[in-house]
Amino acid sequence: MPTAATSSPSVLDRWALSLLSDDPELLRLARKVAEATGAPVIGGISVFLHGYRRTTEDVDLFAADTQELAAALRDLGAIWNESERQLELEGVAIHLITADQTGSAPVRRVEIQGVPTVSLADLIRFKLHSGLDRPERAQDLADVVELIRRVPLDSRFAAGLPREQRGAFRKLVAAVRGG
Repeated sequence: MPTAATSSPSVLDRWALSLLSDDPELLRLARKVAEATGAPVIGGISVFLHGYRRTTEDVDLFAADTQELAAALRDLGAIWNESERQLELEGVAIHLITADQTGSAPVRRVEIQGVPTVSLADLIRFKLHSGLDRPERAQDLADVVELIRRVPLDSRFAAGLPREQRGAFRKLVAAVRGG
């Protein structure tokens, strides 16, 4: 029986770890679903594209219309996994994220490495919306902290955020910068 050190990585581990390679498979899949649906990527893939090279196991898309997006993904070959309550394509979960979850729709889209994604300001806004009041979403605040550190961002970036998020963002900048 193989030990953890010698066993091969799971399919999801392979996809997640591919982000650390020169030609990430997960970015290829994100590009494919974003182009097929017209929806920008958000979540971990967007964090990765904006400068915090971390792993993730899924592709999150912003969905103005979840029914339309789900139909486009099914046309692409995605299947509904009833037990997980999610769409899957090539063994990867595809999550449709709505304005109810992010607090609002993205204002601006950008393309990075051929992948349509939300702007950095939208991404930070979404992550703060999700992470500030919900401890179970601590990864969202960790993503903001790492983007502050790696992009790098300073307190001036807060001017592009909603008024109610500016103070929290500045506190995170001060914590990262040591003051």
